[in-house]
Amino acid sequence: MMNSLKKGLNKFLVIVSLLLLLLIPLIIFFLMDFRTSLMPDEKEMEKVTEQAEQYLQTKYPEMKYEISDVSYNSEKKSGNYDYAAMILDTETQKTFMVYENRRTGKMEDDIPIQEQEEFLKQVKPKIDSYINEKFGETKEIALTASDEVGGIPSLNIGLNSKKDELKEEMFLSFIDYLQYELNIEHASVSIIYDNGNELWDKEF
Repeated sequence: MMNSLKKGLNKFLVIVSLLLLLLIPLIIFFLMDFRTSLMPDEKEMEKVTEQAEQYLQTKYPEMKYEISDVSYNSEKKSGNYDYAAMILDTETQKTFMVYENRRTGKMEDDIPIQEQEEFLKQVKPKIDSYINEKFGETKEIALTASDEVGGIPSLNIGLNSKKDELKEEMFLSFIDYLQYELNIEHASVSIIYDNGNELWDKEF
């Protein structure tokens, strides 16, 4: 009886040891691969620098600039690029990025995105004031620029009101206010009510 138990235990230990011998190299390989993916590729950094030079000479031939650095978007959580050249406009001292859009394969810069962000900062207080006056108390008002060139901003509003307390005409009037008073050409607007299940939304 004891011998059979020992034999069974020894067999179990051998199997576990073999599994560990197989797993450890795999774990090391995946860790090394993950670490490598977080490190920028020097050739890609040189490539985007050259591409940025050509792009700037074509699109902004009069601009005086310096390429100060290259950004590597390792986590890819935002932005449609992997590598971006960081550009300093030496006359305005403003910085921006030039990169290859990973979806389109075309070079672009984020100046339009920065301009959209700046414009939204300017109109945000007016939007807050209008909503609080016309719709009442709010839970949140989030106005977010798109992280894509040519993308549209989003405006998400959380209200303490029930949907039946407000008329659709009020929502449509608000859309008109955004378009014709604040000159917001395009946006995705959502108003979420107190119960969290009902909303009005519109994209223009």
